[in-house]
Amino acid sequence: MNRETPLDRLIRETERVNPAILLAEEFMRRGAADLLSAEEIDRAAEVLNDARAEIETIKRQIAAFVRSPPSASSRTPIGF
Repeated sequence: MNRETPLDRLIRETERVNPAILLAEEFMRRGAADLLSAEEIDRAAEVLNDARAEIETIKRQIAAFVRSPPSASSRTPIGF
């Protein structure tokens, strides 16, 4: 039985830049006098909603982690 570990999933995951950081960088490059279009405001709201959802997901994962019982490991994963 080949069981995937959390470390295996983490290693397999692709690296991405937080969309909120990309959006903030884009907006900071503009002059202070430049106004946002309705489309840009909608895009910013979507990015913020996605960020809120991600924060809630992480909070649920942390709560589940805290509730999980400790168990001994036969080996320490590389990087820990």
